[in-house]
Amino acid sequence: MTSLAVVIPLFDKRAFIGEAIASLAGQETPPDVLIIVDDASTDGSAEVAEEALSLHAAAFGGTQIELVRRATNGGPGAARNCGIERADCEFLLCLDADDMLRPDALRRMRGAMDRHALAMAVVGFASEPAGEVFPELELFADELTPIEDELFLLVDPPRAVAHPEFMLGRASNVIVRRRWLGAHRYVSAQLNEGVDLWYRVLKDAAAADARVGLIAAPLIHFRVVPDSLSRRRRDDWRTLEIPPTVLRYRDSADPRDHRMAAMLLARWHDYALATIPEEQRQLFLAHYRNLFEAAVS
Repeated sequence: MTSLAVVIPLFDKRAFIGEAIASLAGQETPPDVLIIVDDASTDGSAEVAEEALSLHAAAFGGTQIELVRRATNGGPGAARNCGIERADCEFLLCLDADDMLRPDALRRMRGAMDRHALAMAVVGFASEPAGEVFPELELFADELTPIEDELFLLVDPPRAVAHPEFMLGRASNVIVRRRWLGAHRYVSAQLNEGVDLWYRVLKDAAAADARVGLIAAPLIHFRVVPDSLSRRRRDDWRTLEIPPTVLRYRDSADPRDHRMAAMLLARWHDYALATIPEEQRQLFLAHYRNLFEAAVS
């Protein structure tokens, strides 16, 4: 069976990390490698992780485990990058420290990747407490080719993932064949950093005619927590950073890149208006007026 590594970035999630680890211990086919990267937590998260690993030691009997303690906080992207460098397996999956996997998740992911020689696959999730479920297949059915129950190929992967309702990288919902990562890594501590990484990897895979799949089953239990980057309130609109994918592709000649950049810019616009003080919204809109107008032209 092809080997699989799971990387968990951990920062101040002591209330949740034990459940994330328990969900891995309860897998029908546990990971071959588990790397937890504590990003200089201040709430004892690393110690809680150690306790959970000890509690589930028997279930992890065949898993190689490493708990890395970073001296300084670099953000979730930097923590994931640290784990990726240590993950010497054919398949790689990141799991957020406040999320959980369904017991059949790793078996189904690994099986789909093996049976259909996928370069990468986007995985379904269900969120709590928002009740969000991905995917809603009827919204982008034309982008998919069914190959198995709850498993689809993306017909044109860069176009498909730029659909407004397609969630790439949310809840770290990508499993990838490690070699396709190449030199691509997360850009740290920015909104939509997961989309930015996985779109770059996906473009490389699509250019080589490699297969990209969608596992439609909600295998990830995704928690929406108030202090997450995507929900964090901003006191000053000037602290907002344009999503890296927008800057990377806004001038691309490829219409699929432009579609992706425009979609992320629209999401960023909505995020900004929801998180900055009301009296600052007009300043924000005026400052970025040319950027928003160019996206819809």
